[in-house]
Amino acid sequence: MSIGKKRNKVILYTILSIIALLQLFPLILTLFNSFRTDGAIKKFPVGFPTEPNIDNFIKAWKIGGYTKAFSNSFTISIVTTVIIMFVSIIAGYFLVRSNLKIKNLLFVYFGIALSIPIFSYLVPLYYTFSTLNLVNSKVGLIMIYVAIHIPFNTLLARTFILGIPRELDEAAIIDGCSTYQILARIIFPLAKPIMSTIALIVFVATWNEFTLANTFLQQPMLKTAATRYVLFVGERGSDLSMVYTAGIITMLPIIIAFFVLQNFFIDGMTSGSIK
Repeated sequence: MSIGKKRNKVILYTILSIIALLQLFPLILTLFNSFRTDGAIKKFPVGFPTEPNIDNFIKAWKIGGYTKAFSNSFTISIVTTVIIMFVSIIAGYFLVRSNLKIKNLLFVYFGIALSIPIFSYLVPLYYTFSTLNLVNSKVGLIMIYVAIHIPFNTLLARTFILGIPRELDEAAIIDGCSTYQILARIIFPLAKPIMSTIALIVFVATWNEFTLANTFLQQPMLKTAATRYVLFVGERGSDLSMVYTAGIITMLPIIIAFFVLQNFFIDGMTSGSIK
C-alpha cells in the first residue's frame, strides 16, 4: 500500500472515530452519571463513577412504576411489531406481483402517507377514538401505531421482494401451490432479513414514542416506559441522578434489541438496497 493511501486511510478512520465518539458521548455520560449521586453530578457534570451507586436504579424503578410501564410497553411494541411484519410482507408482495392497477394508487398513497405529520391529525383522531371508546385502550394505540408504520415498512418490504425471482412463484404454481402457500413457503422464509429489519425499526419507534402514548393512554396504570420518564424531568428534575438513571432504564430494551438484531438489520437493509 502506498504512503498516500495509508495517509488517506488514517485520516478516514480518524474522522470516523471522532464521529463515533461524538455519537456515543451522550450515552456514555448518561451511563456514568446513572451510577453517581446527585451532589457529585452537580459538582462535576462529567465524571467517572468512583463509587457506583446501584441504589439509583432501585429508587428510579419504584418512582417510575417501571414494572407496569415495561409490561405495557412490551405488550404494545411486540404486538404492533408482529402485525406490521406480516402485513408489510403481504402488502409488499401484492405491490410487486399483482397486475391490478390499484397497486399503483396504493404505492402513491403510501408515499403521501409518509409525508403527513402526526400533529395534523392528532385532534380529529382523538375525537374519533374518544367516540369509539378507544382512548385509554392498548388496542386503540396499537391500531394507530400499525396504521402509521405500515406505509414505510410496506415500501421497504416491496424493495426486498423485488429481488425475489418470479420463477420461484411460477414453479410453485406449477406444483399446485396457492398464493397463500407461496407466501408461507417461499416469500416469508426468504424475507427473514427484511422482517428482522422491520422488527427492529418498529420496536424502537413504538417503544420510544411519546406523543400518541401520552395522549391516548392517560390512566397511570396504562402508561408506557417512555411516558413515565416525564416524572423525572418534571417535578423531580432537580435530582439529576434520577434523570440519568431513568434514561438508562428506558433505553435499555432498545440497546439490547439493537445488539441482538443488528446483523439481521444490516443484512436486510443491504439486501434491499442491492436488489
